[in-house]
Amino acid sequence: MSKDKSKTVEVTIDDNKVNIVIKKPNNVLISQAQRVGAKAWTDCVRDGIMTKKELEKFMKDQGIWDDGKDQEQKKLVEEISSLEKKLFIGSQGHGKLKASEGKEIAIQMRIKRAELRDLIGEKLSLEQNTAEAISDNVRFDFLVATCTFYENGQKVYSSLDDYQSRSDGEPAFTAASTLAGMLYSVDRDFEAKLPENKFLKMFNYVNEDLSLVNKEGDTVDLEGRRIDKNGFYLNDEGQRVDKDGNLLDESGNYVPTVEYIPDDEEEEPKKERRRRKTTDS
Repeated sequence: MSKDKSKTVEVTIDDNKVNIVIKKPNNVLISQAQRVGAKAWTDCVRDGIMTKKELEKFMKDQGIWDDGKDQEQKKLVEEISSLEKKLFIGSQGHGKLKASEGKEIAIQMRIKRAELRDLIGEKLSLEQNTAEAISDNVRFDFLVATCTFYENGQKVYSSLDDYQSRSDGEPAFTAASTLAGMLYSVDRDFEAKLPENKFLKMFNYVNEDLSLVNKEGDTVDLEGRRIDKNGFYLNDEGQRVDKDGNLLDESGNYVPTVEYIPDDEEEEPKKERRRRKTTDS
């Protein structure tokens, strides 16, 4: 949790740049927010919205998430942990590794972590609709609405409903992300601080965006082939190509390299040969 008691940020309201102040809530406000969240949970249950425990049973009954996926998740977590240990400690009896070997291990960690995210993605998306998740969101919305002020001390939002009705605007988004950072120590550099990315950064295998790069600093794919920011393959001249190096235009269509001739042009020499043969006879 951040030690800052307040933060001032600039936002745009009605095409004007203004400063708003987000204050860290005191214990009284936190207690009020908990009551608001508890009421939201009760309302959800009364309206038939599933709790997390009910959702778990539902997902198993529907085959969305079963014991097999639990085991698969556990296996992926263990594999990532094992690769991390190998990356920084090495295998038994091998105290030294080439940087290129470490790169391969780090890339495997990336792949496994992506597989884990894909595996639990559907589960997490469904959990966002449970009574607990909705309750947590309402509790946090209450804190944002209550703790966001103009520099003159006036509240930006008159109520929870007012905030929620304007929550898609820039001020609301900025206030929410700022308060989240103050309350939960949200780390904007989370990806950069993953162990595999720290290693890749250490040896300049990735750029500031954590994309893989070659020695020249060009973005590349997992196999070292040059790509652009959209993931399209490029040749040494920076032209778009397919994975085999064939030229493509900006739309991804092949640039013609075959010369075609009409079929009747090919028949002319045959006719001429037949004519000469008849004349010779």
